[in-house]
Amino acid sequence: MRFVSKGILLYLVLISFYLYPNSYEASASGMSYERLQKIAPTLNELYLKTGKFPGFISAVARKGKVVHYETLGFADIETGESLKRDSLFRIYSMSKPITGVALMILLEEGKVRLNDPVSLYIPEFGETKVLVLKDDGNSELVDQKKKMTIRDLATHTSGLAYDFTANKELAKIYRENNLSPYFSISNITKENLASGMINAEKPYDDICDFAETLATKAPLMHQPSENYTYSVGMDVLGCVIERASGIRFDQFLEQKIFKPLNMNDTFFTVPESKKDRFTSLYAEIKDLRRFFPELDQSLPKDLTMLRVDTKKMSPYFQEATVFDGGSGLVSSTEDYLKFAQMLLNGGVLGDQRIISRKSVELMSGNHLPDSFSSDAYLETAGGYRRGAGIGLTVGVLTDPAKAGQYGSKGMFFWGGAASTIFWIDPEEDLVAVLMTQVLGSSERLRETYSALVYQAIDD
Repeated sequence: MRFVSKGILLYLVLISFYLYPNSYEASASGMSYERLQKIAPTLNELYLKTGKFPGFISAVARKGKVVHYETLGFADIETGESLKRDSLFRIYSMSKPITGVALMILLEEGKVRLNDPVSLYIPEFGETKVLVLKDDGNSELVDQKKKMTIRDLATHTSGLAYDFTANKELAKIYRENNLSPYFSISNITKENLASGMINAEKPYDDICDFAETLATKAPLMHQPSENYTYSVGMDVLGCVIERASGIRFDQFLEQKIFKPLNMNDTFFTVPESKKDRFTSLYAEIKDLRRFFPELDQSLPKDLTMLRVDTKKMSPYFQEATVFDGGSGLVSSTEDYLKFAQMLLNGGVLGDQRIISRKSVELMSGNHLPDSFSSDAYLETAGGYRRGAGIGLTVGVLTDPAKAGQYGSKGMFFWGGAASTIFWIDPEEDLVAVLMTQVLGSSERLRETYSALVYQAIDD
């Protein structure tokens, strides 16, 4: 059994690859080449040498040019395998904006409307009740005052939840009924600590089976449109897209987004020919110690993160049947940079238009009602309670000063559970992508990374 400790990473060798950028490209794009060189050493000093992350790929583009692309650290620490420019990552919730673009395509085709009730496509949701908690500690189930809509799914205002965002009563229902379409960490034993512990079994035949089960087994946590709760709404949206388009969700993404953008390294199942480019997945040890106290004595005291899914035996190698648009995709840095640049360009990349400029504007506008937008907790986005809102599947920066976040008004963004990050800043004509693989990190990585990127602007 091998673990990752601070000592193992103390002598980390920085390995950098430059994809396209040079000093001329950076200068022509209003970026300081010298200041961009601060990004990798700072990430190395703060996070790699301290054993908090295995490695990073950092990519920045401004004014249509890639001005920074660097790779440092490991794809697998135990084997000492270095990250490569084309390494593949579990992007988790960075799947959501891709699902959002799929929704915008259907809106443009007239096949769905934002105010359509979800029950038009998944009838079971027409009968889903709302859980009301009373002051005396009891609860009751009531009817939806306003039927859940497509917009509610895309903005986390549906009343759906995750088991970790639900109240105690609803979380219990989610867990007892396995209401998640994702791979999970379970059955941790001393024996599987070294080989990985991601459970590959999902109790559903497909994403619509999950959506129907969710609608019939769990009530909503609040009335649709009356609050913000980070949720599985984008996974349900995948079923809506399937039924509205008549095309299986993964095939829809491939035909309408991935193939036109040459995103050849984005998929739900890692192909046999690309397995060697996959990365191992780690988890910050604090949460594992808390959730599995019986294992605490088995773990070295200086352990900072633990490998939970190896690049050799991952469930992502098995043929997927549940295509979860909220969390299920694997991608590369270069692929996601193309996707982000397409959105920055107003829906077009090269000669391929994916959606219109007006669709990007609608997607990236703040859809939260004024009545609760200032109190919304934007999960995976840094936890901003002020100065941010929610677009269709993306977070939106409405006031950088209030949020205490580098960026511009109108910047839109999201992140993934394994600490992946991206944002699009139309005012600065800038996109950034940071890839890594650590679940449950307590580090405020987004704030550090955004400061490193924005300090390099030099025009």
